[in-house]
Amino acid sequence: MKSFLLSFILISVAASAQPSSTTKLPKKYRTIQRILDKATADKLSGVVIYISHPTYGKWTGTSGYSDVQSKTRIQSDNIFSMGSIGKMYNAVAALKLTEEGRLHLDDKIASYLPLEIIDNLPNAKEVTVRQLLAHTSGFVNYEADAELNQLYLSGLLKLDTLTHLNALRRYVFGKNALCKPGVEFHYSSTNYMLLAMIIDKIVAEGHSDYLRKLIHDLNFQKTYYRQTPPEKNVKYYGDVNKDGVLEDLTAQTFETTNWFIGDDGVYAPIEEAGKFLEDLANGKILSSQSWKEMTTWDNEKKPSYGLGLTADKSFPYKFLFGHSGRGIGTTTDLYYFPNQKITVAIFCNTGIRASSLEFKKSYLKMRTKIVKKLFLF
Repeated sequence: MKSFLLSFILISVAASAQPSSTTKLPKKYRTIQRILDKATADKLSGVVIYISHPTYGKWTGTSGYSDVQSKTRIQSDNIFSMGSIGKMYNAVAALKLTEEGRLHLDDKIASYLPLEIIDNLPNAKEVTVRQLLAHTSGFVNYEADAELNQLYLSGLLKLDTLTHLNALRRYVFGKNALCKPGVEFHYSSTNYMLLAMIIDKIVAEGHSDYLRKLIHDLNFQKTYYRQTPPEKNVKYYGDVNKDGVLEDLTAQTFETTNWFIGDDGVYAPIEEAGKFLEDLANGKILSSQSWKEMTTWDNEKKPSYGLGLTADKSFPYKFLFGHSGRGIGTTTDLYYFPNQKITVAIFCNTGIRASSLEFKKSYLKMRTKIVKKLFLF
């Protein structure tokens, strides 16, 4: 995540590049379309890109398949599981609750969570809501537990048998702190699981319904939280056995997306996701004070994270914020470049998490070429 620049068998893959009428597009967009087509002809099953540019306008490009087996072309309005981009949405929900006076960023989490959780997490009595949002609690990341990942990827663990509290008991309780609260940034999905549990305590409808209503009230009608969208879904592919061949991981991706709380769980079409970030950046969702809190970075010279937002200062774009998502069947990037007022989102239904290296290289190579084309030449 630190740097945007860095961070079934495909039959006749060359045909996966969608024929499209690109002759009227700006030259930069036509070149980016060719980059997408090359990536889907190489390794990736399908890609959608959304760009909003003050000079070249808005464009949504597509390439490859939403369903490899049936050779169904991917469409601009297909809905994707966005992985950890869900943290951004859940952070917005928490900040909305602070605006309502129902939550305070510097409250101790011990005020909300049961003693069993507080007594079994290191330094938990000192940790604040703000530190959960900023990943400075020092709590280990339950998602990184080797046993959990092995059980899940082998099919021996069904998430409908695992409660979130039991996930904490098995994979977080008793683990040493990564740092003292508020001292260092350590990305951990545990923080956002705990955040969701806190919101469950303070809103009668629970955090899931609160976030769903918030999304709906903001007029994002095709964005869903922890609910499989009724239509327009892509199929998801990955390579968890690392044999270099994509396998259908659709069922597993729906299972995880609907199980996660706080740290994942959001589905959206790319244009709605892009507009959500644009509205957020332009003061249409949060108050100015909440936005200031959200964009207070861990390190102003070398920023990594605010409250639910990744940040990065790198050549050639100078500065960006947003979030990315990495799953076994989905790969997403959603970023806003405030200096240039450009939004870029890339959604791919090939997961690079737990896949063999060749799929990761293909995605990152594509992404790097896109950034160079937008910002350099």
